Amino acid sequence: MPDYDPRQELLDSVVRRIGDLNEQSLLQLSQYISYLKWQEELWHSLLDDTEADDDGLRIVWKFDLLDAFPEARKEATREPDLMEVKVGVASSGMIQQLALWQHPPVVGSAVVEYEIHVPVGIDRLRMQFAIGIRDGALMVGDNLCAFRVYVNGMRLWSMTKQSCLWERYQIDLPNLSGQSVVVQLMTDSLGDNRWNWAAWAEPQLLGYAAE
Repeated sequence: MPDYDPRQELLDSVVRRIGDLNEQSLLQLSQYISYLKWQEELWHSLLDDTEADDDGLRIVWKFDLLDAFPEARKEATREPDLMEVKVGVASSGMIQQLALWQHPPVVGSAVVEYEIHVPVGIDRLRMQFAIGIRDGALMVGDNLCAFRVYVNGMRLWSMTKQSCLWERYQIDLPNLSGQSVVVQLMTDSLGDNRWNWAAWAEPQLLGYAAE
């Protein structure tokens, strides 16, 4: 008699239930599986960085920009007409995430600015986040939204986007151990702010130190 495998029994039960779903439910299930896989990969990447970074570093400090949103400065580089900046649940590619909504104004950029003190003893500083356009946006043709990250007034990262799918990034920041740093998240409609339903999911600063 083969050994009892509880995981296989669970899989068999799930497969039987999937067989009863209609086409729309199957589509939603597929998208949710993609979300779970994304979350799993993110978790494993954090574990890998914590336990054995390429340079023998581990995560010793995190700063969550969503938690700090109430204290952040919110403004437009020009007039704030039709700008919307808040924290809420955002769906992109049918995957829901708690996120920073940052719809840019008609002209210019939306800015969310954080002043952050980096602890002493940080050997490497990184930032991780995902960007997405919220579901329902009808961005076509030349209608693109620009996402940008500034640190102490310098642009370190920029990307344009119009698809309703989350994309995850991790970027290196200057080593600012023991210093205060100004981090700015910006979005810009590049001339057409219709449907620029921009969102940042899980934006965090990660501080690494030697073992």
